Amino acid sequence: MITTPEQPSQVRILTPLGIGIALSLLGDQTLYVVLADPSIAAQAGISTATVGIILGINRLTRLFSNSPAGMLYDRFNRRTLMILSMALGSLSTLTYALAEGATLLLIGRVLWGIAWSGIWIGANTVALDISAEDNRGVISGRLQMWFFLGAMISSLAAGFFTDFLGYHAGLRLSAGLTFLGMLIWLFFLPETRKTISAAPSYHSTQPVKSVFPWRTTLAAALPLFLLRFVVAGVLNATTILWLSQFLETGFSLKGFFLPLATLTGIFSALRVLLSMISAPFAGSLSDRFQHRWSVMTVAHFASAAGLWVMAYPSLLPAVGGVLLVTISAGGIQALIPAIIGDRIPNAQKSRALSSAFTIGDLGSALGPAMGLALIPLIGIQRCYQICALLYALIFIFAFWQALREKSNPSLVY
Repeated sequence: MITTPEQPSQVRILTPLGIGIALSLLGDQTLYVVLADPSIAAQAGISTATVGIILGINRLTRLFSNSPAGMLYDRFNRRTLMILSMALGSLSTLTYALAEGATLLLIGRVLWGIAWSGIWIGANTVALDISAEDNRGVISGRLQMWFFLGAMISSLAAGFFTDFLGYHAGLRLSAGLTFLGMLIWLFFLPETRKTISAAPSYHSTQPVKSVFPWRTTLAAALPLFLLRFVVAGVLNATTILWLSQFLETGFSLKGFFLPLATLTGIFSALRVLLSMISAPFAGSLSDRFQHRWSVMTVAHFASAAGLWVMAYPSLLPAVGGVLLVTISAGGIQALIPAIIGDRIPNAQKSRALSSAFTIGDLGSALGPAMGLALIPLIGIQRCYQICALLYALIFIFAFWQALREKSNPSLVY
């Protein structure tokens, strides 16, 4: 029997799952929001040149931790692995708070990379456990919605904690809140592995193939690579620099002043809010028409246009570009796990997710360092225009996949 997204069993699983994900992001998002500011980097005991490495090393770590995590989730129960991953995430944020130089901070980022492999691959595996082909897009979209909600809250908290509690004290509070997320999973997150048989894959009537479906996985991973390179990498790491073009040290209105770090947190939160809304919408749309790559094509076109407009030196057009990019990003991120869930046998889904996320993590590991390195050489406008051209190339790839999907919906890429 195929369940619907509104049934209590799915809500009972997605709610604690989403709350835990949201709380786990606090430490990581703090570094992304504030660490590019030279004064805050000094408080952390690192140079500005080191920031890109610090921001990217956890993602480089996941290139090696994702595959083992996927194999573990294909073989063992989800719940235990996820609780352990959340505990490691809390430890990593505490390590940031204790660090007064690059060495301990790098160790914390490596720990977070391992922790996030377990958290995110596990969460997406759970979403595929409780979904079927007619609701996989919306279930995936709701999981992404929780992720974006966590990123939004974390962005707000990051700027606020840093400006009003201080860099180290704010991170200590974030570590405690991530530990609370672990307790929520410990007491409220059920095991979902037993429900796999109730959520058949798109090809559930066919025998499971022993050969791993790399072509299908790589087709889904390519858009994820670019999304993580540009949005999670270049844009996230340079938001505070992009805003400083227009608002310098902050925003003042009738005697009320918002410092740049807090303003960056607010802006990042509003941006994530749009992705949070668009993720379940795109997933639902792809469920309705059963053409996920067609929806992906539209999203990439909008992202390319938005990135080009973001490079404008005028604030209002540039903000309009941000809206296009962020709305599209939510849709793309929701569709990729749904495509994998459609095309990959149940026994290989976690491994396929981990492989796609590994390729995505390569993009997000390269993005911050390359963005921060290019901007002093060619300027932030040219940097964003290059990102727009990359999205235009993936638009062509997505359009080709959409044509293949339309001509043969059962095609394994």
